[in-house]
Amino acid sequence: MDVFWYGGPVPPGITGVRQTENLESVPEKSLLFLDDRSCVQWDAIRGQRVYLVSDLPISTPLPEQVVGVIPRDTMVIQAIITLYTEMRESYDIGDKLIRSLNEKELAIQEKQKTMLRDSKRYNAIIRNATDLIFALGPTGKVMFCNETVQKYLVRGAKHVVGQALVDYVVDEDKDLINEMVARGFRKGVPSKVEVRFRLAGGRIGIFSCMSTPLSEDGRIYGLSVIGRDITDIRSMQHRLSLQAKDLTLMINGLSHELRNPLTVIGAYIKRIEKQENGLKTDLIGTALSGIHSSIQRIEEMIVRIEQYENMVNRGLVYARKNLRLLVSEVISRHPAAPEVAIEGNEKLMAFTDACHVQAAFSRILDNAVETGSERFLLTLSRRDGFAYVSLRDYGPGVKDDIETIFAPFTSSDPMKIGLGLTEARIAMAKIGSHIEVIPQANPGAIFTLKILMDRRNSIRDKTA
Repeated sequence: MDVFWYGGPVPPGITGVRQTENLESVPEKSLLFLDDRSCVQWDAIRGQRVYLVSDLPISTPLPEQVVGVIPRDTMVIQAIITLYTEMRESYDIGDKLIRSLNEKELAIQEKQKTMLRDSKRYNAIIRNATDLIFALGPTGKVMFCNETVQKYLVRGAKHVVGQALVDYVVDEDKDLINEMVARGFRKGVPSKVEVRFRLAGGRIGIFSCMSTPLSEDGRIYGLSVIGRDITDIRSMQHRLSLQAKDLTLMINGLSHELRNPLTVIGAYIKRIEKQENGLKTDLIGTALSGIHSSIQRIEEMIVRIEQYENMVNRGLVYARKNLRLLVSEVISRHPAAPEVAIEGNEKLMAFTDACHVQAAFSRILDNAVETGSERFLLTLSRRDGFAYVSLRDYGPGVKDDIETIFAPFTSSDPMKIGLGLTEARIAMAKIGSHIEVIPQANPGAIFTLKILMDRRNSIRDKTA
């Protein structure tokens, strides 16, 4: 019996599963679990029974081989594996005993017992799942729902069966439910919607709903809907959005308020220089030079703060990119023209946002150059669904706590504003990636961009 997992490590607690990184190597008539965070080539699936494991709604049409979409729940996955194993064993027994009516009857009885046992087990899992689970008919009426519905919806599960699901969502979202039902029954394709349900106690909850057509003998007889509560997530995103807007307004206002007096100061300096023409003392000259330098320093700080704000609010545009080419472009246009030796995968590809990758690498390259190192080593590799872009310098190394160097406005150089590495971390976080720092025993340090190689199934919008 062959059971495979594709896309990241097998979650803990799941047994009897082998990992694979190549779909073409999976034997036919195998059970295959696809992690939605992986890059799935649908046309590479041949002859397997496939389950898509997902915490998020799926936007792309699923191939006909996909049996269904299940939550990332260890008990559910293990139950499916157990059911599949026992069914395969039952089929094998049935093939051996088919020679006689008595043996056939015994095989059928055994199969029924197994299916009944597994059905009870699977129904228990569904009944106690934390998500809302519905089965809808062609008109959108609820044919079945789990007990979790009783805890959430305004009138309870006992009253939901036989009612239209659309009656439990707010008026503004009813069309989304109707469209989901129409796509499922008319086109036979899964879909996802984000709707607001009316909950017990007068509350409104935001749910991400994934629908999957249920078919038999080529006929769609129902639609399964799994709804996950994302109210807290959306609430947090809203608060963060408001905070980001407040930060933007503050930065813009601060930049404006700083530039105005700087302009006035600059004008007064020009008047002083004009009036002191030919009579300028060394003291006055030194003072004016210091004022010019301070003004330039403040203007540079304003620009960097504005760049920081732009990084925080910059939108995302995903595409398949060659990482070696991306970072090589950053190196080639760096004003210090550093000599960087490059090793590793020349064709290291990632489905990611090029601007954020380049911005992050540019900041760690700036940091490396500022150490005074005269040589640098860039290595590129991949492992476990991540691309690793590592830059080593041979400077003085990391003397402070690693977390400290990423804090904003922190720099060992008093002439530096200290936002570079902060911007790099923000850029990586926005694309689901991060930075690793490894201090070296010898002088120097290694800064590594650990880039998620494919986020296409987790992209919700262009401004995440």
